[in-house]
Amino acid sequence: MASVAQIETERLLLRERRDGDVAAWAKFTSDPDFRRYIPVRRSDETPEQRAERGISSLMARWEKEPLKGVGWVIARRDDDQVIGQGGFEEGEVPEDGEIDYRFGKPFWGQGYGREAAHAMSRFVIDNKLFERLVAYIVPGNVGSIRIAEGLGMRYERDVDYLQFFPDPSRVELADPMTRMYAARPEDMTVGDGHYRVINGGTP
Repeated sequence: MASVAQIETERLLLRERRDGDVAAWAKFTSDPDFRRYIPVRRSDETPEQRAERGISSLMARWEKEPLKGVGWVIARRDDDQVIGQGGFEEGEVPEDGEIDYRFGKPFWGQGYGREAAHAMSRFVIDNKLFERLVAYIVPGNVGSIRIAEGLGMRYERDVDYLQFFPDPSRVELADPMTRMYAARPEDMTVGDGHYRVINGGTP
């Protein structure tokens, strides 16, 4: 099993789960604005149960050998406030790595998404985990489109995102028709901001 790499950026720490993360994340997940652009499983789970499942799923990505998925809890470096989560996992085809990230609404519009996406992409590229990096984005999610384009990804086609779920009727997604963006590692732009892998994460 690969250990969870911790990544330090200028303002963020991408890390393993810690005590208190579930409670902190659960505060964000019931907000309708938070759920607007992401698929949400229909269930009777409490916010805490949903947060536990989501964070556990991220950590489980590191257990596959060879490593073909990574995931982090995203916290601010200065106070360890949990603000988001994200990572990469196998996409529609095994050669593609799909980026996913989400942030609590109080932390939108502050550049955290861009900073985290660049760090996660750099880790995946440095470790040669996928032949292409892809993103599926609801057209109304202008911020995520800008992040994808800033990474060097380009629009390829529209995709019904619900096709990726075994039972689409159990998934809520306001606009299932997403825009697929993609780029090969050599065409990506991950920036030259502060980036340091603190420990672990070697495939």
